[in-house]
Amino acid sequence: MLTACSATRHPAQAATLVYASGRIGKLQIGSSGAGAVIAFAGRPDSDRRGRQGNFGVVPYRALGYDCSRVASKAGWPLRPKGPYCQTVFWINLRTRRLGDFYTTSPRYEESHGVRIGMATATAERVLHQRVYVGCEENLGEGLLAVAFTGGVGQASRGSPGLHLAGGHVYAFAAHGGRSDIGVFDCL
Repeated sequence: MLTACSATRHPAQAATLVYASGRIGKLQIGSSGAGAVIAFAGRPDSDRRGRQGNFGVVPYRALGYDCSRVASKAGWPLRPKGPYCQTVFWINLRTRRLGDFYTTSPRYEESHGVRIGMATATAERVLHQRVYVGCEENLGEGLLAVAFTGGVGQASRGSPGLHLAGGHVYAFAAHGGRSDIGVFDCL
């Protein structure tokens, strides 16, 4: 179970919106720096540096929020054995800009109203798209991916792929442009 730390919101506080354009609240993929992320989200629970890519070619700084030492499906591992964070902002150290973003936190909401935990069928109606089973079960909107878990693949008329029946939204991820770190394999 993840413990709430610095980025916990009060129930009456509005959710932070994430957009297909790569905007996350006041932040922007490819434009915002580490200082802007910290000013926006507060002091991170974990601040790690590393390299991503086939040969460790992209140096990054990962700012993790709502982190735990206990492994969880809701947490992204910043190292092989943790910490596991609900929200991570990756700063590309070459460009000094926000390159990738991941969250399973209910603190964030997609700009059309899709929320973490929302049923797949409801999210499909809101986004006017269908979720198909593949490398991962995601819906793409520009630089933003809405990720799903649970459910089963079912054949659907007129489609060569399997449609995801059941399940729910479990994460939002954004990446793209010159500052993309490359942490997401299937988006």
